[in-house]
Amino acid sequence: MWLLESLGTTLAAFGNAWLNFLDPEFLLFMLGGVSVGLIIGILPGIGAMVGLAVFLPFVFFLTPLQAFPFMMGLTSVTFIGGSITAILLAIPGTASNTATLLDGFPMAQKGEAGRAIGAAVTSSGMGSIYTAGFAIVMIPLVLPIVLALSSAEMVFIVLLGITLIATLSRGSMLKGLISGLLGLLVSLIGFHIVTGITRFTFGSVYLYDGLPLVPVMLGLFALPQMVSLAVGGGTIAQKIIRIRGRQDIWRGVRDVFHRWKLNLRSAVIGYIIGIIPGVGAQVATWVSYGQAKQTSRHPELFGTGIVDGVIACESANDAKEGGALLTTLALGVPGSSTYVIILGAFIMLGLVPGPSMLTEHLELSISLMLVIAVGSVIAALTALTAAPYLAKLAFVPGRVLVPLVLVIVFVGTFANDEIFLDLITLTIFGVIGVAMRAFGYNRPAFVLGYILGVLFEKYLFISLMAFGNLFFLRPGSLALIVVIVALMGFRPISNTLRRLFKRGVRA
Repeated sequence: MWLLESLGTTLAAFGNAWLNFLDPEFLLFMLGGVSVGLIIGILPGIGAMVGLAVFLPFVFFLTPLQAFPFMMGLTSVTFIGGSITAILLAIPGTASNTATLLDGFPMAQKGEAGRAIGAAVTSSGMGSIYTAGFAIVMIPLVLPIVLALSSAEMVFIVLLGITLIATLSRGSMLKGLISGLLGLLVSLIGFHIVTGITRFTFGSVYLYDGLPLVPVMLGLFALPQMVSLAVGGGTIAQKIIRIRGRQDIWRGVRDVFHRWKLNLRSAVIGYIIGIIPGVGAQVATWVSYGQAKQTSRHPELFGTGIVDGVIACESANDAKEGGALLTTLALGVPGSSTYVIILGAFIMLGLVPGPSMLTEHLELSISLMLVIAVGSVIAALTALTAAPYLAKLAFVPGRVLVPLVLVIVFVGTFANDEIFLDLITLTIFGVIGVAMRAFGYNRPAFVLGYILGVLFEKYLFISLMAFGNLFFLRPGSLALIVVIVALMGFRPISNTLRRLFKRGVRA
């Protein structure tokens, strides 16, 4: 009975969500996000995270049906732009396009650049359609689960999200955990949500409401990236491989439909990995590439320029977006590091992702899933017709790009609240961001701890009042504690066992 009710609610919201696409304003913001996302994807070293961070100051001036179509349009198509530079320039536009380079660039060197681009962008578009469908189909199953979650479980879901981002991302697990905990500590600045006592404000009225989100985000992500580009100098790309003609591109499009099983299988892998918080697109693409090689009749050809490798990577690349979005909406835990910033935008607009998101704002949630599919198809069609011209964006000199982005960052930060101290905060966190990047600390984990710290406190005090000091002994809470401990112990234990095994082999 509960499943039928949930299905009916989802179908009604699905129908209403499509009506949003009839709104010219909704479409305009989505197309704007798709355009910006394609450009950002083609500019190696920028990425969706920096693009979203730069846009974040303007969220306050928009409605949810303006801000989120733009943000989802941007983040869901950067991989399409990144695949073009990976194939033509051997420079991945985003980190997750690195796997595409393995076969995409050798194909270009063999004169099949058009075919590789056709296969890459079509795979991405199809992967987005699959993943949006998967996410919407799963909502009737997810709704009863999220409704059953209490504040006691939400306390440990918040901790689980920080643990996943910290432990599953690249780099030191210890540094990742330290980053997440530091973010939690920073979130304590300001008024206590229950007692009203000020904490760590040092008498400054500016800090009474805590550190503002926009300058913290931009300082940690945008400024370090611009410093890196400025230090590098010159242009990102030096030489481009030409595309023969349109016929070669359409050959790549046909390859995807001829290999529809590989396309679908890779999309499923990407979606499943996207659901797991903190894993991200890089893991999805490499796992998909590995399964394509293992199931191929000619695995020895992978890495030499085979279209199957391109299809597998790009199908998973975009497919993980639907899974990551569903996790972010249903649990309030970002499915990937990019969704940390989208989570911040939700909170800035007064929407708290979590169980209430799929009940009170189900229509908006489904609309965003549809934006992933529709936006990616539009981006794929654009890339198919304009790939040679889009690739030339990678030749924009750093001396032009860096000042332009910095002006947007500083003006956007000041325009957000028109407080000069926000610029000081931006600069301070810019220095912190450069240091964290240089020493290998996890910036997404820090920001996630900072954003979720307020929710953690809220759920913690509600749990203490509702269930007492032993609220963590509830079955759901105990299960989550076991998962958190297992995640923290997995890497050290596996590394220890690996060392012991090597010693045994040598002996």
